[in-house]
Amino acid sequence: MQTTHPEKQPLVFDCHVHLYPDELAPKAVDALAQRFGNPPAFDGTVAGLTADLARSGICGALNLPVATRPDQVASINAWAAAINRGPVRSLATIHPDTSDIPATLDSIQAAGFRGVKLHPEYQTFTLDDPRVQPVWSGCVERGLLVFLHAGGERVFSSPFHTTPRTLAALLAAYPRLTVVAAHLGGFQMWDEAEAELIGRPIYLDLSHTLFWMPDEQIVRMVQRHGTSRILFGTDAPWQSPRAVLRAFLALPFTEHQQRQILWDNAAGLFGLTEPIGTCGGASTNLQPQAST
Repeated sequence: MQTTHPEKQPLVFDCHVHLYPDELAPKAVDALAQRFGNPPAFDGTVAGLTADLARSGICGALNLPVATRPDQVASINAWAAAINRGPVRSLATIHPDTSDIPATLDSIQAAGFRGVKLHPEYQTFTLDDPRVQPVWSGCVERGLLVFLHAGGERVFSSPFHTTPRTLAALLAAYPRLTVVAAHLGGFQMWDEAEAELIGRPIYLDLSHTLFWMPDEQIVRMVQRHGTSRILFGTDAPWQSPRAVLRAFLALPFTEHQQRQILWDNAAGLFGLTEPIGTCGGASTNLQPQAST
């Protein structure tokens, strides 16, 4: 397939970023930077992200908060609701040990969130854990999507709580549940993800795949899965949105496929209207060199 490099960068929405309240960001980002072993692209605040988006020519981004304890859920969701506007959107969080999961999901729905983010490593559960089944069924009943970390984790050790195989089992058990799996279905488990998830009714994001796995496998998995179920994501601030976007634009996708991955699929899932922020200003110098 011949790559199409449009003269102007398409609309871009980053479906995978992590933000922290201003008063907590310095400590949280410093601690995580030490654990991950790499400096952040920005300071982890809403203002820092907004400035980085403008520099990168990215229109907006989706914050994915995680409550590591059930008593954090209410305060995190209140903050997430406050920032859930303009170029920065946010999902809600929920914890498997939340005392009243149905009531919490009701409040999440009432606040206008499109779904919830869960991280089985930080929250210590497997997808078939009885504690989390009310989350899956409750999200189906309310039309909320579930965004899941998938696969390995740089700061945790095997065995991991979510694998492509257990994701496939979740899809079979809850066929009406809308699931987004991060890291193309399984960070550093991409052969298993390719065997177990490609072609199934699941959205896959590209966060922490570019620079981490062969471009040829990314393209093959995306093409086989269908670009209508792929989302652009960077995992910022732990990767540079600008660098990840540049690498994505160098992949051999058509202009239509780029538009689906970078904007259209996210717009459908998260109710975006265009444009929602500053975008396109840095477009021309983000384009990759034409193939020779």
